[in-house]
Amino acid sequence: MELKRKTLAKLLLVLISLAVFSGCASIRPVILHPIEKSDIFRIEKGTKCGETIAEKDGWFVSDYYVEEVMRAKVEE
Repeated sequence: MELKRKTLAKLLLVLISLAVFSGCASIRPVILHPIEKSDIFRIEKGTKCGETIAEKDGWFVSDYYVEEVMRAKVEE
């Protein structure tokens, strides 16, 4: 559980960094596209995912997808 929080925190940091360092004069939206449907999907509270039961409504994000996003580079 702690590892998932750290991974999601890293993803959020990357997204914020992309927004900040892309330049204030040319603010463009950052659009993330799933590599596969299984990389990001909606999960409802009470749904069993592996050995864990979701405590809140939210999203599942695969480790592979997070790693790919963290390696992404924005081209101008």
